[in-house]
Formats: sequence, structure tokens, C-alpha cells
Amino acid sequence: MSEPISDRPLDPYLDILGLDLPPDRLNEALDSFRSVLEEIRKLRELDLTDIHPCVIFEPTAAYRKEPGA
Repeated sequence: MSEPISDRPLDPYLDILGLDLPPDRLNEALDSFRSVLEEIRKLRELDLTDIHPCVIFEPTAAYRKEPGA
């Protein structure tokens, strides 16, 4: 059983994310996601205030009756 949080230093990977991995496996996992995080940062920097999405999610569209159908 793991020791209470107050008896050990805070480990954000374990305590917040629930990743109970050995250090070498944790480094491998972090390295795999590093490039993904870099791309997410790039996307967040884009100014899309004047860009409208090409697809708009409209769940009721399938249930609407088309005129003349």
C-alpha cells in the first residue's frame, strides 16, 4: 500500500496524473508526448478570432424535415 501523501514529497506525475511508473518508463512516456505538446502550443498561438469553422456540429440536422421532401 502506498504511504500517505503527507509522509513523502509531492510527485505531480503520481499524485495529480496517477502515473505510477518507474523513472525510465516515465521519461520514455514524456519524450513520446513532447512533440505533441509542442504542436498544441503552436495551435494555441494561432489567432482564429475571424476564422469560422468549415463544419458546424448540428445534432438536430438529421431530424429536420426538408421542404418538399
